[in-house]
Amino acid sequence: MRKCGVLILSGGIDSTTLCYKFVNEDWVIRPLIFNYGQKHRKEIEYAKRTCLRLSLDYKIIDLSGMKELLSGSALTDLSIDIPEVSETTKKFDTLETTIVPNRNSIFLSIAIGYAVSQDFDNVLFGAHHSDRGVYPDCRSEFIESFQASERLATDNSSLRVIAPFVEMTKGKIVSIGSEMSVPFEETWSCYAGRDIHCGKCSSCIERKKAFSEAGVEDPTIYRS
Repeated sequence: MRKCGVLILSGGIDSTTLCYKFVNEDWVIRPLIFNYGQKHRKEIEYAKRTCLRLSLDYKIIDLSGMKELLSGSALTDLSIDIPEVSETTKKFDTLETTIVPNRNSIFLSIAIGYAVSQDFDNVLFGAHHSDRGVYPDCRSEFIESFQASERLATDNSSLRVIAPFVEMTKGKIVSIGSEMSVPFEETWSCYAGRDIHCGKCSSCIERKKAFSEAGVEDPTIYRS
């Protein structure tokens, strides 16, 4: 019997590589794509393209109204600029403004509810180690605790939150994706969400660094 899972898909390198990984392993995948009022809604189009390439039945969840409740994040609040950084910027210096409060808990809760409705035991999540310093809901401790709570909430001891990249750097994820011929040019990372990647936000800097560490040619066009 084929394994089944709900996958949280953003259109970025990590979740796209995760999607390819489980499709290649012959899982039945049901992606969820979230619109939470992010400035970089362009990522939604890239997530949709991934689903179409892989013939996956996806759903887009509109949570855009939540941005009024989750104020204070540069990713959703029009009054806060996306911080520009450099290769040497320490994350805690400027990047706390890119935290969206409790975002991954919200996404995972919805994904688990969907999984239960589909009689699936697995939710697939692309968190990785490079983000753990800034984003507490990308840490292995959070994932383990959240899984334990949701097993109680659903009365299902078989429920799993699977995050195979949680102890990996983004560079390692690029290496894995390259081996699977993931079309990285069809992924989106930039927080600014303009016509091309800005090259200056923390997500663009991390993207550049990941390709460099992996020794993989970066197909991304950056503004700078």
